[in-house]
Amino acid sequence: MTATASPLGHKFSYDYLADGWSAYINGGEYSDEQATALVKALVDAQVSEFDDLLPDGHSWMIHTSELHYPVGDDAEIGDLDEMLEQSAEAVTVRYESIEAEVLANLD
Repeated sequence: MTATASPLGHKFSYDYLADGWSAYINGGEYSDEQATALVKALVDAQVSEFDDLLPDGHSWMIHTSELHYPVGDDAEIGDLDEMLEQSAEAVTVRYESIEAEVLANLD
């Protein structure tokens, strides 16, 4: 299958999301290793939640800040900013379980 990509902008970049999640966990008593692993897991979870909101065949490539989709696809995407917010909210609901899994894997 051939795919094409559309740029999404800075707020869809790994660095932007990682900074946001880092601020979210700030104040937690995490070692540098724990904080790094937790931020990565939170970003990964948000990308997964965002992808679940996209039509089939579409995916968010966070490291290039792009939306990939099949060539010629004309599926209705929706408001990407709203989807970004929804995906972040879904991750905050799951925060405790993500945190527990990350910390358990580091032990």
